[in-house]
Amino acid sequence: MHDLPSPSSRPTATAGRVVGRIGTEEPSAKDGTRPGRPRRLPSLTGLRFAAAGGVVFTHSALMINPHLARTLGPEVWVGASSVSLFFILSGYVLTHSARPTDTARAFWRRRAAKILPNHVLTWCVVMAALACAGAAAATHASEWPANLSSLFLVNTWVPSQRFVSAGNPVSWSLAAEMFFYLLFPLLLPRVERLSRRGLLIGAGTAVVIVWTCPVLYEFVLNPGGPSFAGYWSLYMLPIARLPEFVLGMLLARISSSGMRIPRIPVLPAALGVISTIVVNSTFLPHSFLYAASAVVPLAMLVYATAELDLRGRASLLRAPALVYLGEISYAMYLVHFLVLGLMYLSLTGLGWSNLSVVLAALPVVLLSSWLLYAGVERPCVRRFSVSRRARPRTATPS
Repeated sequence: MHDLPSPSSRPTATAGRVVGRIGTEEPSAKDGTRPGRPRRLPSLTGLRFAAAGGVVFTHSALMINPHLARTLGPEVWVGASSVSLFFILSGYVLTHSARPTDTARAFWRRRAAKILPNHVLTWCVVMAALACAGAAAATHASEWPANLSSLFLVNTWVPSQRFVSAGNPVSWSLAAEMFFYLLFPLLLPRVERLSRRGLLIGAGTAVVIVWTCPVLYEFVLNPGGPSFAGYWSLYMLPIARLPEFVLGMLLARISSSGMRIPRIPVLPAALGVISTIVVNSTFLPHSFLYAASAVVPLAMLVYATAELDLRGRASLLRAPALVYLGEISYAMYLVHFLVLGLMYLSLTGLGWSNLSVVLAALPVVLLSSWLLYAGVERPCVRRFSVSRRARPRTATPS
């Protein structure tokens, strides 16, 4: 593992570049990655499937037992914690894989090629399905500002239930991710210049901020106020989720710094996440369950899982099947709610129980995820993630 970059490292600006180079000017391997560190962390890819599975589990549980939407038991908070896991994972993976010679423009292009094709296609399918069903959300002119804001991933900045649930409802988290990607070229050089002590202080500060937000909301800003205000400001609002992303970035730098910290086995970390969700959902106000209650166990789980790959230890999450499911997890996240909803509308009228609908829908979710990944996501990443000018030219036979 390489040492931390020196404080003198600074981004450089060149003509035609939105921001200068991402990261530091340290020596790189031939493929542009930092020496001594594996570029891919397959165990984290497998963990990504677990995160997507948590969201699918919550929406399936709500379909099987709609009463959970009122009681808000642990089944509901599994999905919320899974979204938090996504944000921490995103910060960790992007920081770990940051290329020393990268530019902001190249980074943004790759993220757009990864995120937007699946999002645009699923948004169009949702709008078409709503239009065929004659739903006002797709046919009434007053609904289109919300729908278009969802398409452009800015809907969660608007404190309105109509906006945050517009389009493909699960795409709200993409609005937060796009906000993180926008800031990443500015955040990374600052994170990389932190000392080891600074990294620990930064990680602690990120956790404190995540906890401070619900404390301020619950006891100062809106005690006993409407629930949607907390749902939007603590769960949906992109800037409120930024500390989780930054925490992931700091964890990646802590891993690469060679800092000696106690080893955290993955199984106890995972059990810590589960027990936190079960216990805290009984005792804590809902505003703490959107992110704060599980942020520390989730951070420990991400760090422990990454260490398996960085240190070459055995990992069940590195199994090829789980890694591939992790590769298609983004597609699964986007299609599962659509598939569950369409099959619910189609089959309950034929006398199917809610449980039967869910059991029938889950294989369709996996198949749809694979089709979206293989037919849209992967080809678009290959075609659009790098500009034609930046692609290596093959020699033409004379």
